[in-house]
Amino acid sequence: MPPPWRNEPFRLFFPLGVLLAWVGIGHWLLYSLGATRTYSCLLHGLVQMQGFMMAFAIGFLLTAVPRRTRTEPPSAIEIALLVAALVMSTAATVLERWVVAETAYLALFAVLLRFAVVRLRGAEGARRPPAAFVLIPIAVLHGVVGAVLILRAMLPGVSASLMGLGRLLVEQGVFLCLAVGIGALVLPLMAGTPPPMDLGTVPGERRKAFLYAAAGVAIGMSLVLEYMGWERLGPLLRAAVVTAGFGLGGGAWRPPHKPGLHRRLVWLAVWLVPTGLVVSALWPSYRVPALHILFIGGFSLMAFGVATHVALSHLGLEALAAGRPRAVLVLAASFLLALAARLAADASNTYFDHLGWAAGLWITGSAVWLAFLGPHLLQRERRL
Repeated sequence: MPPPWRNEPFRLFFPLGVLLAWVGIGHWLLYSLGATRTYSCLLHGLVQMQGFMMAFAIGFLLTAVPRRTRTEPPSAIEIALLVAALVMSTAATVLERWVVAETAYLALFAVLLRFAVVRLRGAEGARRPPAAFVLIPIAVLHGVVGAVLILRAMLPGVSASLMGLGRLLVEQGVFLCLAVGIGALVLPLMAGTPPPMDLGTVPGERRKAFLYAAAGVAIGMSLVLEYMGWERLGPLLRAAVVTAGFGLGGGAWRPPHKPGLHRRLVWLAVWLVPTGLVVSALWPSYRVPALHILFIGGFSLMAFGVATHVALSHLGLEALAAGRPRAVLVLAASFLLALAARLAADASNTYFDHLGWAAGLWITGSAVWLAFLGPHLLQRERRL
């Protein structure tokens, strides 16, 4: 029988994601304290999306796909390659070795695609993924194209404006697709409603797959529109697509039936995603802080909420899932205060102090969460 870290790879990738997030967010804390003399918005954004968020996504997918398809868990080599790529991409970004950073990021997708293809081929007669999972390869396409554009923008003689489109694809396109695609499976399970049917079981599921694919294409088109100067239309189109995906596809238009603070946090995060996009569209001059409604309140709060659900469900802690664990309360309060500090920064005379407070609050909340679940993630016993 494979060891727990192979059967349940989230045990490894969730803590790794937290550590990588501290690198990207700690960058602002160190600068505000005077420990470093320079700062980089590019470093911050890429580490958070290519390191922290990718680690959480990988932890979920490597756990969920084999269980869904009733196939073998990831191999030790696959896990080692993914961990190495995450660490290498983050370290290279900090050192501003962009070719190494983006190459490692591209390697992540190569390993993930091989992992998925092998298990889907070996799933004959077993369960298939839901229709919404068609968004996962589209998310990969966003990431691959984005990384290539970032690399090209670094080359002499190439228009630096390509960096803007590359960052949009990596920082928004990848995880908007993943959030809607994975959300269609996770949100009903967390809410206590029937999960989606397997792709190919009934004709209607194929139509759903086509609609999800169209949503992924629309997200990509909206990013191109924004890059071309449609600063309002692009984000509003994305907001409409993800609202439909979460509301109709994931059933998020109604609150979860089951109790549990982390479930409420995921629902809050779901609706903060389109809210951030709408605010950034309506007030383009306030675009960067507005997008942190998406990044802090949406992506990061959603990642930790889903990770809490996965961990509590798999580690024999279901009783806690129905309550309000103090660590989850601290996480929620810290993240929402961090969001408030980040939104206030641009309207204040102490911009970097606010960024430092936001970073410190976020790190505190995630540290309390990790201290709460860490011992359970590291336990040797495997829940049967």
